[in-house]
Amino acid sequence: MGHLGPGGRDIDDQGRETNTSRGKRPARLGLEGTIPHNVVMTTDAPEGIIEPTPPTRPDSQRVLRQKWRTSLDAGWTVIPSALIRGLPLLHIGAGELAVLISLIDYWWAPNDPPWPSKKALAERLNVSQKTIQRQLAVLKQEGLIVSEARHRAGGGQTSNRYDLTPLVAKLEGIAAALKKADAEAAKVKRAATRPGLRAKMSAGGAA
Repeated sequence: MGHLGPGGRDIDDQGRETNTSRGKRPARLGLEGTIPHNVVMTTDAPEGIIEPTPPTRPDSQRVLRQKWRTSLDAGWTVIPSALIRGLPLLHIGAGELAVLISLIDYWWAPNDPPWPSKKALAERLNVSQKTIQRQLAVLKQEGLIVSEARHRAGGGQTSNRYDLTPLVAKLEGIAAALKKADAEAAKVKRAATRPGLRAKMSAGGAA
């Protein structure tokens, strides 16, 4: 007999996490604190990003509740805007994106990569396991995830572990490019409304 404990994990009567929950359920994070926005790491930015970054929004617990109301009672997962807005640079389609979001939802701790089974992913996304296998292959081919084999104590193989740090590194580059585009757009806007600054910018370009 168990119950739902912190983080959405199944907990037995001794307070231990059961095997049925680990790697089988989505992340269940509490609403303590705020969701960090526009946290950008310094890295080489990929070319092709021209859309400026929208203004930072204060997505605190109160604002999240206003937007999503009781739907947050089932938990929530942070999805970087760079993943959605930079999708063309990742060279993946909607199916691969859905798999990525599901893997992110299973990712509970920074140093504990998710390891849902292909069956669990297929059931969640309402597709076949073969489709999941193909989509995972694309994600690996594009260098977004690394698949690591896991084995039971008896030696048999179980579900793979999926390292998402390659995805994080690419999103850092995309976020940096978005922030740079935002700064350049703001500079052009200021120049358009301030003739002196526009002349100074033109002189600097001529130099």
